[in-house]
Amino acid sequence: MEAGGIGLRARTVLFAACALVSLAALGWVLATQSTGGIDGEARLGEWFDVRPLPDGLAVSEASVLPRGDLAVVLSRADAGEDPPRNDVPEGQDGAGDWAPFDWSKVPSGAVGTAPREVLVVEIAPEHASAELEQLFERGEELRGDWTSVSRSGGRRILERGQLRWGTLEAPYVLERAFELGGTFRDTLRVNLTRERTARMLLARWTRGFPASREPVQRVLDALGPKP
Repeated sequence: MEAGGIGLRARTVLFAACALVSLAALGWVLATQSTGGIDGEARLGEWFDVRPLPDGLAVSEASVLPRGDLAVVLSRADAGEDPPRNDVPEGQDGAGDWAPFDWSKVPSGAVGTAPREVLVVEIAPEHASAELEQLFERGEELRGDWTSVSRSGGRRILERGQLRWGTLEAPYVLERAFELGGTFRDTLRVNLTRERTARMLLARWTRGFPASREPVQRVLDALGPKP
């Protein structure tokens, strides 16, 4: 049995708190554009069969967004400061820079590190179908060619598959944002939609640390599907 199927029809883009925008912007969204706070722990209890969260994750923010989406943010208190992007030499803005660049050689943190933040969103029903298609069915694949992305950066899908979610299988997409200056940011999003309720989970790693399935699997084990 699979999570991820929904028959709702819509063609608009999910509000900026979702996966097409860095989670770094989410705090600003919740602070300035939310229509009201919600009890994040209570909301997770309504949505999931909740067990203790792994890796020091805890609810840090929760809100109703203007479009009607509900967002709960889990953060790690021990995540530390997020490193900045590398400085770009003066006069080099990356525009039109198609010189070969091997992204496999940029510095990378330890594999298996837990994400610094996890966002759980319940998508407004009228927007769900278009959003799920955009986030889980589209996107340009890297296909192992680390020199195919220009020095100026871009986004590529590194991996697609399914993760165990209770007795279900939940589709996931691992995406890397290659950044001008030779840094990168990984996110892994999981489709937790069931029947006519559209939800997704987005895990975001510290800049320069590769995403991996195992830490997200621990989060899914803690946020199991309700019977």
